[in-house]
Amino acid sequence: MGHKNSKGTVSITNFRNRIRLRWRYQNKRYSLNLNEYNKINIVHAKKKAAEIEHDMLNEQFDFTLNKYKYEYEIVSTNKTFVEHFEEWVKFYKQMDCEKNTDYNSTRNMLKKWGEINSSNILRKLNSEPNSAVTYNRRLSYLKGFVRWLVKRGIWKDDPLEDAAKRKIPKKNLPTRKPFTVEEIKMVLDAFKYDTYCPKCSATKHSHYYPFIYFMFKTGVRNAEAIGLRDDSIDLQANQIHIKEVLARSLKNTSSLNRVRKETKNGKERVLPLTSDLLEVLLPVISNKKADDLVFQSPNGLAIDDNNFRSRIFKKILKDLGIENRVLYACRHTFGSRCIDEGITPVMTAFLMGNNPETALRNYVHQITIPTDLPKI
Repeated sequence: MGHKNSKGTVSITNFRNRIRLRWRYQNKRYSLNLNEYNKINIVHAKKKAAEIEHDMLNEQFDFTLNKYKYEYEIVSTNKTFVEHFEEWVKFYKQMDCEKNTDYNSTRNMLKKWGEINSSNILRKLNSEPNSAVTYNRRLSYLKGFVRWLVKRGIWKDDPLEDAAKRKIPKKNLPTRKPFTVEEIKMVLDAFKYDTYCPKCSATKHSHYYPFIYFMFKTGVRNAEAIGLRDDSIDLQANQIHIKEVLARSLKNTSSLNRVRKETKNGKERVLPLTSDLLEVLLPVISNKKADDLVFQSPNGLAIDDNNFRSRIFKKILKDLGIENRVLYACRHTFGSRCIDEGITPVMTAFLMGNNPETALRNYVHQITIPTDLPKI
């Protein structure tokens, strides 16, 4: 059981492997997180604690704490660059290099580089044969990490401060091309009536009809639909709350290896539960518990979207004579149709969990080309 410090004293504790100073002054509690908890840094922390105690005793205490923050001499153990990166990811980004794909791939890149210092890090990054998207993402991570290194005094300067992102050429990926209204109807009917399902198949295509209907109707991300739970559907308010995902892990997309996380941008959004969507969902959610998945595989597990696409979705498109698409094309279809039907980019972005710039850049495909142009 804890106890209060003696009046005018500063305690030194280990908080998440960092040194934390705590004290009371004029009936108010203060705390200050310093550097890594190790013998060398504890010596410096004791000096800082003594300085704070001296200032309190002589009524020279700095209530902003700036005096005690920025004069602190940072000393680090002999960790490698990669070990520092893992520490930053774990304790400051609250992520896990063993689970998060992007941080894992960035760490693996750093391991491959060998010796890394402020004079060669940008050159090593520029020598990687990455796409502009991958380059920009890793540059963003490394910029944040190097700023942290400089702030802690591990590096003296920031070689990435002025490094610019690469321009991303706009590509219209054929596999993400929006479906037309006619194609949507063809696909849905094929699922609903098992048009191309082998008679001997143990799993009927119609089992996935509610899932694919939901994807076309709402434009949610794959992992958002897969991770949707029963309590996210509010029948009283006729709303669907998109607040979490069941994301693929580093291993694969199977249900056993998926990880429940917050949405891509960390925000919850609300979609209307329309009458047609309600009609499709009611048979699926009946008799389910709050934590049960709305959409499940025939075995009652989470749907494996890669497996679903390769074994069912791709086959149906081929049999229908429709150009091959990835499942994400359902999302592009939704965004494009919203814009095409006059829904503002701001509202489209809200419905899709994006920002308006992303909605304009990615979803203005204009499925229906106008037959006329503005008059002069």
